[in-house]
Amino acid sequence: MRSQTCIPFVIVVLLSILSSSCAAKSVPTEAPTAAATMDVPASTPQVTDTPIPTSGGSEITTFLDQNNLFAINLPSNWTRATEAQSDHYTDTFTSPDGSAKIESLIYNDGQPFEESKNKDFALYLLNTYYSSTGKAGDIIINSDQMMENGTQRSEWNSKNGGYSGVSFFELRGDDKATFLMFTAQWKDGTDQATLDIVNQIVATFKAP
Repeated sequence: MRSQTCIPFVIVVLLSILSSSCAAKSVPTEAPTAAATMDVPASTPQVTDTPIPTSGGSEITTFLDQNNLFAINLPSNWTRATEAQSDHYTDTFTSPDGSAKIESLIYNDGQPFEESKNKDFALYLLNTYYSSTGKAGDIIINSDQMMENGTQRSEWNSKNGGYSGVSFFELRGDDKATFLMFTAQWKDGTDQATLDIVNQIVATFKAP
């Protein structure tokens, strides 16, 4: 694996995701449930225009990545936090009750990735930054699937942390130096209304 051991980073739910081209595409997922595992579709389902549920009178807002790598729609009452380092940046959106998060991680240290090692690097990120211990062994991969659009999709849960997630990851750019990881994460016991919103947010993911 690449020697990339210093990536201070907040968690979420999501990530990466996408083709090395900038052609528009959608990131599919089954509706999250409170269970540790979810049914994985055999092929990429068609994203519909189902409105995102809102609460507290919030409106829907569109977030566009600073480098135009992707856009998502989400309720305006989800709070946003950002972090930037020399080789990566993250955008994290948290539900009003704090039970669910959507997060993107864009990593680029100037060196191209070997596409065959995408899964290894994604697992490294999950074990290091999404586990409750920060070490390998806490994150359990429940399913792993290559989608028809070239996106790798992994469903997982934290053995000790009491939360689960689904992450999408993919290389971007002609030089294959940008690693995009998009993650949705939710605590055990998250109510179905919030899980429905998470599902709808993920379904709006697209490359501009």
